[in-house]
Amino acid sequence: MKPRIRVPANFGKEHINSPVHGNIKLKLKDGQEIKVNSIIMSLNSPVIDNLTSNLTQSTLEMDDFTNSAVDCFVESMYTGDVEKLEKLNFEDVNKMAHVFKVGWLSKKCVLFYKTDILKFENNSYREIEFACEIASRAHFHLKQKQFVSLFVKHVTFDLVSKNTFLQRYLAGFAKVPRRRIDTSLAVAGKDLNIIGNCLTAYLSSNFECAKFDENVLYLLQKLDIGKFRQTYPSQFMELVNFLSEILEESESACDEVKSTITSFIKRRRTILVKGEEIQDTDSANSEMQLEDFEGLEENIDFGCKDVQSQTANVRSVWRRPLKSQWEVIQPSPPIHSVQFITLGETGQQRRIGLYFRFPAGKSPSPNEAYGRTFGMQCENNDTSVWSYYIYGCTKAQLNSQFLYNVPRDKVKHWTVTKTFTHLNVTCNDVTVLNFNFATDHSTGFENSCQMWMRNHSFVSFSTPFPENILLLSQVT
Repeated sequence: MKPRIRVPANFGKEHINSPVHGNIKLKLKDGQEIKVNSIIMSLNSPVIDNLTSNLTQSTLEMDDFTNSAVDCFVESMYTGDVEKLEKLNFEDVNKMAHVFKVGWLSKKCVLFYKTDILKFENNSYREIEFACEIASRAHFHLKQKQFVSLFVKHVTFDLVSKNTFLQRYLAGFAKVPRRRIDTSLAVAGKDLNIIGNCLTAYLSSNFECAKFDENVLYLLQKLDIGKFRQTYPSQFMELVNFLSEILEESESACDEVKSTITSFIKRRRTILVKGEEIQDTDSANSEMQLEDFEGLEENIDFGCKDVQSQTANVRSVWRRPLKSQWEVIQPSPPIHSVQFITLGETGQQRRIGLYFRFPAGKSPSPNEAYGRTFGMQCENNDTSVWSYYIYGCTKAQLNSQFLYNVPRDKVKHWTVTKTFTHLNVTCNDVTVLNFNFATDHSTGFENSCQMWMRNHSFVSFSTPFPENILLLSQVT
């Protein structure tokens, strides 16, 4: 019966390489050897115990690990401490603890990762990437999830934002290992818009289905669509539209690409088609006539045009929009203008999206339809600076193109009008955008902009900041 000795224990590091007690040789990379005692090593490691006691091995190959890591590992077995553990040999020491099943040393490694590796001197990208890669490799190679969890929990993105970090971490997307994609999804957490933006930027660099490499398909399969759609509906819809557009204009996409993209696109339909599901809140409380807001801003003339009912069964009401949900505001047959009011200051960036649904053109299925998004955002309340994008005509990002001469009035009455040739935006009767689809599109969007020249089926509205916005909607 083996003596019941608890490890870790201090057997004395002076006995390492003892000519008397060293009955096992550890062979290192450069031909060096370390003599160790089989009993001391076996008490710490059941794997080494099996190799020496049952398989009667007297030499163990350690050339898979750095010499520094082996030194640290052996000294830890003899002293029960990790004095030689450092950032540069950490991964190999942690791997050895895992391979040889030294449970107490694995726990020490987890603690060292938390207290030393996640302690950044400058909070720079390189420091954060170093810690993230350790966690990523440990998860992928050793199935150790705790390091990724510690990274996500304890890393504070300060000088380097989470968005900036993930963009750099996924740079050269086609060649990054899949473990980086898995780690990026864990780091992003609820901020899946960052992953969506990274994917859109990568695909935009070459607007064709040939860009749908294995990493793109893998990410689309791994992405939590339900969480993405619920948390960032506008960005989610932009990605869906972009994928639809690429697939529509490609005649050479392989079956795997078509299947993956089609599956991704179909899983978002309820947010577009089932308008009654979106509006399943207490509409009686959310809908308000314009006169309900009289007195909200004293001595301010809203200047809103009185919009008459479109049919005997349809009336128009001013109401607060739902938060971060796409609401169908124009049932078929559509009108061409959308009206909304932004009231006063919000103290936040006010972001608004309009989704125009178009009938099918050249598409994989005659039942498919596609859409385009017009987005706008207040970049500066004091100077009334508003940016915009027109998906399929400009870069799909805000703070890049800007509306002109937006009035500085606290209360702004907006009208967005789409025709077959233009997208026109007015604010308090001042034209701030008159975009010609045929001539004003950005370079590289010659084909994709043509979708805007079709007649649309309906329009949906979404904003994450509905508190000070009134929306003119049609209700039956």
